[in-house]
Amino acid sequence: MPHLLIIVFLLAVGWQVTGVLVSLAPAIWGMYTRIVPSKASADTESLRQQQTEVLKIRKEMAATSSQDEFAKWAKLRREHDKKAAELEKLSEIVAAHKMRFSQVVSTTRWLLFSALGFFVQFWHRKEPVFWLPIGWVPDYVEWGLSFPQAPRGSVSVNVWSACTAVVAGLVSTWVKPREPAGSRAV
Repeated sequence: MPHLLIIVFLLAVGWQVTGVLVSLAPAIWGMYTRIVPSKASADTESLRQQQTEVLKIRKEMAATSSQDEFAKWAKLRREHDKKAAELEKLSEIVAAHKMRFSQVVSTTRWLLFSALGFFVQFWHRKEPVFWLPIGWVPDYVEWGLSFPQAPRGSVSVNVWSACTAVVAGLVSTWVKPREPAGSRAV
């Protein structure tokens, strides 16, 4: 079994990596609806088709004179209004699918990393992650590093997981793309 030190570190890094993936949710949603056959995929595809039809009717309406060809324009207007209402309903359905997808992704991420991390902290709360050299730090610091139940003179899994989470967070801020120097609004 891998060492506790590595397990906790991988959980913290996994949390940060999946955070980047969650920020890419629209792209993941698009891939999901194209690859996985489901009700959401069918609804999303019909939404795309409806949007194309509505745009086509709008172009045709714009090309038709409302004064010279009123009958044709009125027919197009009724068709446009009907398709726009259908598009609105379908858009709400797809938004609900997206929200459910987002909730499933967030819940899965939480269960895989946070809940598992809490379990590891609870299960190994009395085990040292690693030992400190004797006399290396003051007595009160030894007590703090072994908090809550690890042997004194060691680093507890709770303290180690907090440190790795901070390190993983710092690394993720370094990895994010930065704004060009002159792009900030004054």
